[in-house]
Amino acid sequence: RTAIAAWYAVEHRVFPWRGVDDPYAVLVSEVMLQQTQASRIAERFPIFLRQFPTPRALADAPAAAVLAAWSGLGYNRRALALQRTARTVAERGWPVDVASLQELPGVGPYTARAIASLAFGLAAGVVDTNVRRWLVRRFSVTDRPHDLQRLADELADAGDRDDTAAWTHASMEFGAAICTARAPRCSACPIARGCPSRGRATTVAVPRQAPFTGSLRARRGAALRALAAAAGHQLPTQALRAAVDAALADPAQDAAWVDLVAALEHDGLVHRSEGLIGLGPSAGPTIGP
Repeated sequence: RTAIAAWYAVEHRVFPWRGVDDPYAVLVSEVMLQQTQASRIAERFPIFLRQFPTPRALADAPAAAVLAAWSGLGYNRRALALQRTARTVAERGWPVDVASLQELPGVGPYTARAIASLAFGLAAGVVDTNVRRWLVRRFSVTDRPHDLQRLADELADAGDRDDTAAWTHASMEFGAAICTARAPRCSACPIARGCPSRGRATTVAVPRQAPFTGSLRARRGAALRALAAAAGHQLPTQALRAAVDAALADPAQDAAWVDLVAALEHDGLVHRSEGLIGLGPSAGPTIGP
């Protein structure tokens, strides 16, 4: 733990969410970073916080504005879940333990522990994909969530409370920068001595996403980007369909288009009203097919 912390103090990358202990800012960064590259979030995180600087500001914003601000980050339901969490926090305040944080809308075990450690200084180990990989390799621990979490908690609890946030960042950065998935940098590793995986690290399997190009996700994203860019965040149905077809150079069949709009509406990402499709959930009953 000491060796990784010392390495991190010198070698870590600079991101705008590091060194931040406001629980709202931590929440925003962690939700943004889910399944999205850190380099993309580095630019968008400050912009989002300027637009919605507090839980109350996000809670009171129109859902269309929140989705427009999220446009291009993918997995847009995360934005709606983030807004629900902001509403809960604005009304009730922040819980300060892992179990209570995990009860917030859309906050799972990992995010709850990240907030607890980064914002409240609690010795809660976080196990993301990068941490999981180096724990399995370095300690030959069984790749089971319970075992990995117990080990991560022990490591988090081994230092001073003032170092808790730094350790959380260090544990994730180490896996991202040194104990990487395909070509681990064993020669630069601060804990290589005695590592059973040194020079022969095994692959720690992770679920792979389906190809994005030509997928339903690509079509959903194109529709939401078009609405985010439109005046009033709404377009006539045929205009939106044309924009999606043009963006993907792959016109959708009628049945596929109907299914796409229905799925987006079901997820609260769009609503239909009098021949228009608007960004965000409907304030009332939907009208028309």
